[in-house]
Amino acid sequence: MTTTPGTVTTKGAPDPAAPTDRHVLDHAHLPVMTLRESALANNTRVMQAYVERHGLSFAPHMKTHMAPALAARQVAAGAWGVTVASVQQAMVAWEHGFHRILVANEVLDPAGLAWLASRRAEDPAADVLCWVDSPAGVDAGRAAQDAVDGELHVVVEVGFPGGRTGVRTAGQARDLAQHVHEVGLTLRGVAGYEGGLPDVDAARAYVDGVLEVAAAVRPLVDAPRALLSMGGSAWFDGVVDAVADRPDDLDVVLRSGASLTHDDGFYAERTPFHRHPDEGSLLPAIEVWGRVTSCPEPGLALVAVGKRDISFDEGLPVVRSVRPGGAAGVRPVTPAPGAVTVTRLDDQHCYLALADGAPGLTPGDVVVFGVSHPCTVFDKWRRVVVIDDDETVLETIETWF
Repeated sequence: MTTTPGTVTTKGAPDPAAPTDRHVLDHAHLPVMTLRESALANNTRVMQAYVERHGLSFAPHMKTHMAPALAARQVAAGAWGVTVASVQQAMVAWEHGFHRILVANEVLDPAGLAWLASRRAEDPAADVLCWVDSPAGVDAGRAAQDAVDGELHVVVEVGFPGGRTGVRTAGQARDLAQHVHEVGLTLRGVAGYEGGLPDVDAARAYVDGVLEVAAAVRPLVDAPRALLSMGGSAWFDGVVDAVADRPDDLDVVLRSGASLTHDDGFYAERTPFHRHPDEGSLLPAIEVWGRVTSCPEPGLALVAVGKRDISFDEGLPVVRSVRPGGAAGVRPVTPAPGAVTVTRLDDQHCYLALADGAPGLTPGDVVVFGVSHPCTVFDKWRRVVVIDDDETVLETIETWF
C-alpha cells in the first residue's frame, strides 16, 4: 500500500512520513489524540528533579503509555530504567533497548519466567526484576530458573489489608524472603504500592511498615545494596517522608507513571505538587480532538468522540476549548466553568450539556477534551501526535499495546 503525505494510515494519526510543520487540524483526521510537547518536557524535568532532590531513583511505569519514544525521554533525563506490569510489556521494553526493567507483579507463567531468568545471559549488564508475593510464585521462579540455567532476581511485595497484591503482614514477608533465599532465587529487597490508599497520611504509615520489612529481610539480600520500590502517582510525597531516614545501603526506586502526561481529573486533584508547590508542578499533556456532528435539541451537542477514543474509568472527560468552525488558525474559545459538560459517552459519541453562557456550538465545530486518568486513553491509540504550543505537529509516536 502506498500513501501520500498527510494520508491517515491508522486511527486519527497521520502517516509518519507526513510533513510536521502543519496545524494538527490540517494534519490528521478526527478524532485524534495529541500530546503537548511543552507539558511533556516540563513534567519530565520536574519529576526527575524531584526524585534526585530527595535521593531516590526513578523507573517510571511504562504501562501508562507503552510508547518507547516517551520512555526514552525519561531515561535520557536520568531515569534508572522502566517499570512494566507484565512480561509482554517487558519484552516490548527490552526490544526497544531498555534493559533495566521492573516487572511490578508476581509472574507465574513458565514461559514468561524463563524469559526473565534468561536476560542476564543475553546482556550481562541487564537488571530485570519481578515481584513475588506467594510461595507458589517463588517455586515457579525456581523451576523456570533451573529450566534455562538462568538467574531470576525478585523482590518481595508487601501489600496492605483490602489492597491489591502483596503479602499482608511483616511476618509473611519475612517468611517469603527466607523461602526465596532457600530455593536459590536472588532476593533484591521489597516493594509496595501506595496508590490505592485513601490519602497521603495512610500512604506514609504504610510505607513506614514496608521500610521496616526492608530492614528485617536485609540479611537475606546478598548484595552491597538493597532495594525498596514504591509506585503511585498520587501519594509519592508520603513515600518521600517515610523513607527520609532509610539506611544508607537502601536504594529507593519510585515507579510513578502518570506524572509524564498528568491529566485534568484524577491526578490533577491528587498530585503531591498541590501539597508542595515549592517542588514544582505538572501540566496536562493529553488532549483528544473531536468534531461536533449533531446539535439535535437545545442544550445538547454530540461530538464524534466516544469510549473507544477517550478514558472514562476515573471520571468523564472535560472540555478544554472549542474551535468554532473547526479550522486551523481559529482562536480557541474556553467555556466558562460548568458551561459545557460531558454527561455521557457511547462507543463513538460524547454528549455535551450546554448551560447558559455556553458557546453556540454547531456541527463542524471542534471540541478539545482533557482526560481524567491517562492510563486508559493511550491503549485506544496506535499512534499519537505530539504538537507544539502553536498546535503544529512535531512528530507522531507509536504505542505498543
